[in-house]
This record gives sequence, C-alpha cells and structure tokens, in this order.
Amino acid sequence: MESISNPFFYKLRLSMSFLIFIVFVGFIAGRIAAVWAASLIDPSIPSGIRRCNKCSQDFSALRQLLTFVVPVKCQNCQQIGWWWPVATSVLSSLAFGSLYLLMQDGCQTVTEVRPSVSLWQNRLPFQLVFVFLLTTVTVADLLDYMIPDEIIIPGVLIALTFATISGELQMIHVWVNWDDDFVKLYGPYLPEWMKNHQHLHGFVWSICGLLTGAGLMWAARICAHVVLGMPAIGLGDVTLMAMIGAFMGWQPTLCVLAIAPLAGIVLGLGGRIVTGRSFVAFGPYLCIAAYVVLCAWRALWEGLQLKVIFSHWPTVVGMVAGSFVAFCVLLVGLRLFRAMPTERLR
Repeated sequence: MESISNPFFYKLRLSMSFLIFIVFVGFIAGRIAAVWAASLIDPSIPSGIRRCNKCSQDFSALRQLLTFVVPVKCQNCQQIGWWWPVATSVLSSLAFGSLYLLMQDGCQTVTEVRPSVSLWQNRLPFQLVFVFLLTTVTVADLLDYMIPDEIIIPGVLIALTFATISGELQMIHVWVNWDDDFVKLYGPYLPEWMKNHQHLHGFVWSICGLLTGAGLMWAARICAHVVLGMPAIGLGDVTLMAMIGAFMGWQPTLCVLAIAPLAGIVLGLGGRIVTGRSFVAFGPYLCIAAYVVLCAWRALWEGLQLKVIFSHWPTVVGMVAGSFVAFCVLLVGLRLFRAMPTERLR
C-alpha cells in the first residue's frame, strides 16, 4: 500500500508500464516495416517473408504479419524462413524504447522550445512514426538498394500535415538568435511572427527542413556524379533527405548530413570486410544519423553550442559549405574504397 500511495513509486510504475507498451508497439512496428518493405521491392529478390525461398510457395499477408517471434515456416516444404524480419522487430523495439527513455531524460529539451504539453504527448508519437518510416526505408534499401516513393511520399505528407496542425512538434524553431546584445537580459531572440502564428511556423520549419535536406543532397548527387563520372547517390537518397528534413527541421538536418558519412565509413568498412559486398547503400546511414540526432539533440544544440553557430548567418553559410565539401570528399573516399579488392582488406 505504501508503494501505491507514494507518488514516486506510482510515477515509476506508470513510466515502466508505458515503456513496456512502447517496446511492444516497436516490436509490432518492426514486423510491419519488414512486410511493407518486402512488398515494395523487386519480387525476384528472395526475402524469406513473402514466399518460401525453397519451393516458392506464397505466404498470405496475414501470416507474414502475425508471425512475430519466429521466421515464417512454409507449410508445403517445412522450410523455415530467414531470421532478419525477427531481428528487424527486435531492433525496432529497442529503438522505440530507447527514444522514449532518452526523451524522458530530456534528450530533446532545449531552452528555446517550450511546448504547452509534455514531449511524450505530442512529439514522441510524431517521432515514433518517423522511426518506423526510417526502419522501413532501411530494410528496403538493404534488400534491393532502392528507397520506394510509397514510403517517402506518405512520410512527407504526414510530417508537413502534423507539423502544421500542432505547431509544437519542432525540435528547434526555424530561427533562434543568440547573437544579440540583450541575450543575457532577455534570452534568445525569437521573431514575433513565430509566437503569434505557431501553425504557420509549424509549416515553415517543416518545409525549410524538406528543402534543406533535398537541396543539399541533390547538390551532392550532382557533385559526386561529376567527380566520379558515374551516378554515386541515388535519387532515393534525395527524397529520403526531404522526408528527414520535413520531420526534423533544417538545423537537425544539417547535423544528419554531417554525421551520415562518418557512420557510412565506420559501418561500411565493417560490412565490406565481413561480407565483401562492393556496393554501399547510403540510405541506411542517413537513417542511422537521423536517429542519432533525435537521441542527442540537446547535447548537440547546447553541449556543442550549435545554437551559437546557427544564430549567425555567415557562420551557417560557411558551415554548410564546409560540410558539403567534407561530405563530397568522404563520399569520394568511400567509393574509392569500394573499388579495392576484398582480399586486401581481410
């Protein structure tokens, strides 16, 4: 009775119950992501989820969705499918639960953004949908080296719609000025129109993120094509960055573009050595970078003092130019690394 009446234990039990629910939802979302991605790729690619890889017996959609804990087993030849859909569900549940715990710990709480309700009541569901879409994109890109528009277009529409309707889903406002003479007295400067028209502001920060992500990735696509003499960045990567920008805004999107090449080098090197695959799908690294920024936004914005950088337009332009050059250089290095014989790396 004491634990029930104690507010601390009551909140702890409530938080744990909600965490279990979030993890369960993440597990189901991972399975749906696997089935959805498998349904969008080339039918000739064996995935072990739509049909049996041994006898080509088709599995019903309901059976694909309901077989959560173990791979789908073929009733015709008793062949057990691959384990990757189960791994996708486990990783998705971990991603959902980790984001919830970190958000409870204030991983996205910054001085400038003070929504009227708790983050888990508005921003958490919005971002969990985002994580689900990133998971689906990652699976599709790993299976077939493609990012289907059937994932991107609904994602962009969801981001723009709910950002506008809510007006409180932004991780950071579209413009915050810490480079002001009266910051120490009154805090950062925020344009008045953002305060008086929060729904318009919701649309503006989302569309600015969309244009930033798609525009910079398109520029990198053109530059890589010129430098390498061949297409190096797919159009799907451009549309993926448009969706990421629509969900996150332009400042976090720049952080995603800075982190993604580093993730690509580290994880791509390991994958190249282990599997010997010569082609590197860049979409999953963009998705990983987006998730990292979601979980570490306060550390990036306040810990690394990005708020000061993003308050000064010349610095922003210089940072974008520098990041773009570094992105292209790292991308060229990654493609050159792809050409190296696998035997020299083992």
